[in-house]
Amino acid sequence: MQILSRDARGRVLVTPERREALLAEYDRSGMSGIKFAEYIGIRYSTVAYWLHRRRQLQQKAIIKAVGETKPGMSNGTWVEAVVENTSGPGVPAGALRINFAGGAYCQIGSITEVALAAELLGRLGARR
Repeated sequence: MQILSRDARGRVLVTPERREALLAEYDRSGMSGIKFAEYIGIRYSTVAYWLHRRRQLQQKAIIKAVGETKPGMSNGTWVEAVVENTSGPGVPAGALRINFAGGAYCQIGSITEVALAAELLGRLGARR
């Protein structure tokens, strides 16, 4: 473990290279963002910002590499979600179902599943 230096306001100073190494370690760790931030001694909001910024840069790189988005390829800007009022076999009333290409879907049936769905969507977006 490495000791991190801090500025006069107590903020951790991390070089871009070290930040990328920490994010790679986070990806391998399987920890939640909160647990990982606690483990490395950095505020969770900082780690969350690093992850957000990395996703933004990855999306920009993809769009730049592809030029304009190809037909059928989403640039990640819009997601359509429909909350249906009817329930059926295995579908609770008010469930949110997100359909993906190829027939795959993610169904959110309760408030406790929202964080899991957000993590799934974030990881799927990062793999593009």
